[in-house]
Amino acid sequence: MTPGHRPPRAQTLVLSALVVGLTLLASHQTGSAQPKKVDDRHATLGPWPADVADFVPPKPGEHPRLLFRKTDLEAIRKRAQTPEGQAMVSRLRRQLNGSDGESMPKVGGAPAKGDDEGGAAGVYSISHVAGFGMLYQITGEKKYADLGRKCMELAMEGTPNFDPRYSFKNPNGALRAGPSLGWTAVGYDLCYDGWDEDFRQQVAKAIAEYSPAKGLKNQSDMDLAGLVKGNRQHPGSNHWGMIVGGGALAVLAIKDDPGVDMAKIAPLLEASQTSIKIQCTQGFGSGGVYVEGDGTGSMASHIALLPAIQAWRVAGGKDFYAPRPYAQWMNLKWFFLTGLGGDPKNLRASFPERGDYPHNIWARGGLSGANYFGIGFGVATEDQRAAMLWFYDRAGLREWDAKHDGGVDAPSPYPHHSVLSLANWPVGLAERDPDDVLPHAYTDDVAGFYAWRNRWQDKDDVIASILTRSVKGNMGMKGETTLTIQHGGKKTKWGRIGGGFKDEFKPAKDGSTVMMTGEGGCLAIDFSRASGADAMLVLSGPAATGAKDAVDVGGTPVAFLFLGGGKAPVPTAEGNKLSVGDQTVALDGKRIVLGR
Repeated sequence: MTPGHRPPRAQTLVLSALVVGLTLLASHQTGSAQPKKVDDRHATLGPWPADVADFVPPKPGEHPRLLFRKTDLEAIRKRAQTPEGQAMVSRLRRQLNGSDGESMPKVGGAPAKGDDEGGAAGVYSISHVAGFGMLYQITGEKKYADLGRKCMELAMEGTPNFDPRYSFKNPNGALRAGPSLGWTAVGYDLCYDGWDEDFRQQVAKAIAEYSPAKGLKNQSDMDLAGLVKGNRQHPGSNHWGMIVGGGALAVLAIKDDPGVDMAKIAPLLEASQTSIKIQCTQGFGSGGVYVEGDGTGSMASHIALLPAIQAWRVAGGKDFYAPRPYAQWMNLKWFFLTGLGGDPKNLRASFPERGDYPHNIWARGGLSGANYFGIGFGVATEDQRAAMLWFYDRAGLREWDAKHDGGVDAPSPYPHHSVLSLANWPVGLAERDPDDVLPHAYTDDVAGFYAWRNRWQDKDDVIASILTRSVKGNMGMKGETTLTIQHGGKKTKWGRIGGGFKDEFKPAKDGSTVMMTGEGGCLAIDFSRASGADAMLVLSGPAATGAKDAVDVGGTPVAFLFLGGGKAPVPTAEGNKLSVGDQTVALDGKRIVLGR
């Protein structure tokens, strides 16, 4: 980032939110029995959710409204005519029926082998109504709404998704009921104008009176109110974001529509806002870290919650994203923590991986770890979208998707991933280097998580991170005492951070940071390149005692790690300080002092 560069407002907001949150670290704990309450640690930032400026509420019966409005449709139709848009439409058609999207999908059975690599799917799913609805929206041809109706009828008859745990009727628990209901509701929204009034009201009633488990012990967990309020589980369960996110999509889809009893739905709209805030503040922290881990966190955030946050802005006029860091870092952490230059098919290998279900990390081909861009674009600020677009290209994903017939960020069998790409992809937007948009260091106020990145350029980017505090939902992550370093396509461990950090987190613009550790040592991360290395990491005190190649500074051991920039520089003692290239390292008591 160039000197004097003023960061975009969204970046300033995120950084200020993180600093505010650090003052409350000692008072915020997580555990498997987390209370279902809003714990907004950043209330000084103003109202949350914020009112969307110049918002015009949808009229009764006005659709589409969840992912976009009619006023956006012309732009989406133009997008569909671009080379990128044509790839999205082509992929959507194959997801719908295995070829051209002109007929019904196969019912039952698994998608064809190879679908995780972009092959044609064409097997009925929870998002086929939405897929045909999107074709109806971009073409105006009623035949696609008719196909969507047939899929909606299958849903109401109890036809299961190709993964039979997901179904509009008789899903396997509330965690599958939430997405099944939510993405069916998106289909209702997209097909609405192409259906006759009687069928519209029939579907609206099925959503408003949703209760797929009649006669079962857990019926109240899976009816509409139970999903919206999150009766089953709690925000420390990866189920919860799927549950309350799906419920939110449903109530926003039918709000004020003909035949809907708003006396019953209005309280659920209020409850939905509360549930989203509870999930953001109790399951996630200010850095998007989920208490169960990264793979479980992708389920909690991306399957239904972030699309619901998008829908609340589009259909409800409420912005949960910009005023607080929680949802922002649910989205942005993937691009901050993932190294470049790795195999696009296995970006998981370029991510630090913490907690349970690591197979979901950058899975792309399934439901639980797919469509990070198509979903993320729908909530991100314009500057963030430009940076994410830059990452999509530099990580090799555009080339891989084109080669493997995956459309644009939609190699999964689920049609709604192409729907999201078509609705949200910033075609024509100029890319921006993340250096100019994202901070080079951030923290999470729940997990005691810290991360640093020197640049976004290639496989030799330096990314360092550490989880200093154990956190737990139903599953959890153990606190760490060593840094995870990603550099040169490898992940290594270095140093010892005993007792976490004692100082307030105040990184420089380039991410350089000096902080005291809980055991009386000090860590310095220097991205200035003054040492001659791209990154210089320095540890002093107990953590450096006995370290290989430690250097004595005034009787205190100091350990170094140099990354990038060619041959590692050699620290030279000069009294009570060391010279390292054009950098100096001194000690003020126990604290490291960098000359530059």
